[in-house]
Amino acid sequence: MDFFRRFYNIVRAEIPTGSADGGDRTDKNWEDTYNPTRDAQGKSRDQDPVLAGYYANLELPYGADIESVKKSWKRLMKQYHPDMHSRDASKKKVADELCAELTRAYQELERVLAAQT
Repeated sequence: MDFFRRFYNIVRAEIPTGSADGGDRTDKNWEDTYNPTRDAQGKSRDQDPVLAGYYANLELPYGADIESVKKSWKRLMKQYHPDMHSRDASKKKVADELCAELTRAYQELERVLAAQT
């Protein structure tokens, strides 16, 4: 996946289902792939939208276990770490922000999943 497309998907995972102007999203490809709060028929599931966003950021289905969360975080950090993009200042800045969001998602899911056990 293209670096900037990945960043776009993470940002979109943070946005509530409806847009600020009250309209619906039209990017169905994103909706189908990165919105784990909807089932196959497009109906809302009973999920915490914040946790769903964290799972989406780590490219995991809602409710994945801690081992899957850790593996996905490590894989994504290797792929998007700022050191991998140090030659281009703009990509490095985006990578910094992306990795910060990935780490935040990992830490929050780790905290929530540890509390459930």
